[in-house]
Amino acid sequence: MKPIDIEHQVLLALRATSGQVIHAIQRRITTAHGEGPGWRQVANTVNRLERRGWVRIIAEQEINQVWHPAYGLTEAGREQADRVRAQRINASGAEVSA
Repeated sequence: MKPIDIEHQVLLALRATSGQVIHAIQRRITTAHGEGPGWRQVANTVNRLERRGWVRIIAEQEINQVWHPAYGLTEAGREQADRVRAQRINASGAEVSA
């Protein structure tokens, strides 16, 4: 997966369900066959999106007696996720009509 594809997947995952830890985001964007980015790739992508102001920490979750940050979209991140979703819908519509 290219970095931009991982970014899009992360944005869409957080758009669907806010307040997810890195592990949950990674599971959400991995296929049933285990195809998808690794945990570290997802963590790096979330950090990059956080620096852009699209993602922020909204809570903390305890997993196995360790606290992890849970991420959600900012308003700018939601707008970007909406653009990504619209692009995907338009792309799938173009494939169907071809």
